[in-house]
Amino acid sequence: MGLIYDDPELDPDTDAARREGLRTLKRAGSRPAKIRAIGIYSLIAAIVILGLTFFIFRPDVTPIPTPASPPAQSTAPVSNPPEASAPTAGSPPEAAGPAVSNPSVTGRATYQKVPNQVLFALDSAGNPNISGNLTNIAQGDTGDCYFLAALLTVAAKAPDTILNMVHDNGDGTYTVSFHSKYDGAPNPVTVTVNGDLPYRRGKPFQNGIENIDGKNVSWAAIIEKGWAAANGNSYNGIEGTDLSDIQDHDVHNALYAITGEVPIDRNPGGPMTGVSFEQMQQDVKNGLVTLGTSNADGKLVSNHAYALLGVNSADQTVVVADPEGGQETLSFATFQSTNINQYIAIPSYP
Repeated sequence: MGLIYDDPELDPDTDAARREGLRTLKRAGSRPAKIRAIGIYSLIAAIVILGLTFFIFRPDVTPIPTPASPPAQSTAPVSNPPEASAPTAGSPPEAAGPAVSNPSVTGRATYQKVPNQVLFALDSAGNPNISGNLTNIAQGDTGDCYFLAALLTVAAKAPDTILNMVHDNGDGTYTVSFHSKYDGAPNPVTVTVNGDLPYRRGKPFQNGIENIDGKNVSWAAIIEKGWAAANGNSYNGIEGTDLSDIQDHDVHNALYAITGEVPIDRNPGGPMTGVSFEQMQQDVKNGLVTLGTSNADGKLVSNHAYALLGVNSADQTVVVADPEGGQETLSFATFQSTNINQYIAIPSYP
């Protein structure tokens, strides 16, 4: 008979049985670990296979090109706007690209939007009323009477020229075309300006506007702004020379810029004793005449410009219009003897 052990832990049979049980537990515990390992390896293999499959059979994709960077903007101030062909008769000027910045203005004026702004008033037939709305020309602070008097002359006698030189683009901007700049050299220029105008103390600082039937009519002010934009983008750039005693060419150049026709000076230096009443009648009937005065005192304001609007053969009188506003009737004798020293005519127009 074998030995009997008081302590079961010391019994060899019991110890062997325990060891066998532990080995069985270890084998049983290792099966889930192996299964997990097999699952992980299988997942990795599947990912690798899918990646290889996508790489081999991927569709051809054309990359979207990266847009080219826009050209750098110049920081230089705007001076003269882009040049283009001058308007042809019967067709409005085309837009000349983005509007230039507002022309510089002195006198603490600031640009303001004009409420209910329109370019032209309309007549009873719904057509632009230009020759019947000459009071739209009202000179402001800038000394550009030479230009506004020429504009007044053309508006009175050839309103279609005004209609064709300025165009409402329908987006708050206006395109204005000239046959030259201030220097009078043939150099067609087209500019685009917005409708904002210089104001000071609640009133237009340059050429004024008119309220007609609740609309603010501004064709003359827009054309003047375009003239400033075309000449250094500054109202100072369109100041007259006040050199009428030595025959400046302000009026001459303005008529050419607006019409494209080269004017003639019938009596350089004045007084107007070299111009007959019959010659004046013919010029007014068939063409255009703008006048300039010297710095001498006389019936008319000195160093100023006027539009010759009409003559009356019955009493031999002459009607002149001031771009600052108003008209005056002179006897032909006064016309010949007063301080007029420039008679700038386009004998036939249009």
